[in-house]
Amino acid sequence: MGATCELDDDGLTVRGTGTVQGIDADLRDVAELTPVLAGLAAMADSESQFRGVGHIRGHETNRLAALATEINGLGGDVSETDDGLTIRPRPLHGGVFHSYDDHRMAQAGAVLGLAVPGVQVENIATTAKTLPEFPGMWAAMLEPERVA
Repeated sequence: MGATCELDDDGLTVRGTGTVQGIDADLRDVAELTPVLAGLAAMADSESQFRGVGHIRGHETNRLAALATEINGLGGDVSETDDGLTIRPRPLHGGVFHSYDDHRMAQAGAVLGLAVPGVQVENIATTAKTLPEFPGMWAAMLEPERVA
């Protein structure tokens, strides 16, 4: 999507260019990434097509329908396909991003909130399912560095 990734002894470093590029991807083997990738794709400079993830309709919530509803509710243009999503970027605005008590949906909303002022994720605590420390870690990551 336009970034570079480097894994070393210090961890994973992702560097972007300031622009997210749309992609055409079969996410069958990494379907759990679909919500966060959909959030990124909603802010891309071109259309994205995600395939191979029709089965995530049966997770904590129907993730495909929920992603389309929530991103579209922020001004996006997302449509479901038989086995995935088509995401056409549009200018987004703030609003409540519903999590549906689904940890992956809450994570998608958190990513959107990084770039779209006024996005509020409903029930961010649902991330405790897989990462109980998520709210605190996210807030700490976003704190401005303190100068000594």
